[in-house]
Amino acid sequence: MTWKSRLPLVAESAIPLSLCGALMDHVKNQTAHPRTYQGVIDESLRKSEYVEIPTHLEGAVISHCAAHLRGHFEIAPQRISTQPAVVYRYGPGVGFVAHHDEVTDIERERARTNGQPVVGGDLTLVIWLNTPDSYSGGELFFENPAQEIKPPCGTLVAFPATRDHIHGVRPITSGERVTLVVRIDAECL
Repeated sequence: MTWKSRLPLVAESAIPLSLCGALMDHVKNQTAHPRTYQGVIDESLRKSEYVEIPTHLEGAVISHCAAHLRGHFEIAPQRISTQPAVVYRYGPGVGFVAHHDEVTDIERERARTNGQPVVGGDLTLVIWLNTPDSYSGGELFFENPAQEIKPPCGTLVAFPATRDHIHGVRPITSGERVTLVVRIDAECL
């Protein structure tokens, strides 16, 4: 079985709470930008803001997650130097409709004109930066097999960024959901 066909990995306490705090501090001191879906801002499909993360914090996250990724996907994670990791903040309203993370030509073309980052790569890593009791709704869901996840702070959920891994974010009904998304390339072991 290759990494592309693996089910999502869920690893609680993958990053320490101190690193979650450092990421949250960074986010609080930055201006957030609205995030698109396939290059278009449409809050009926996705309502979130993003902040880019500096490489030293991204490197620390990947370092803490590497053993989990090697064990589950049998890969060596490789940082993608041409794209930043981003923190997404979802407030009340629509979360994010079901989608896949494989980059499309439409997304690449629109990114050339709208300034939005293209977030590509082999695997998507999502790390929760706040506690599940700080917001209502906001579960990460997968369609096949059906699964909903709303884990504790510091949890890593990783999955292949392919058309086979359809997922989304349930609407947030109160509070704010804050997650870090890192995309990596997978070097087979």
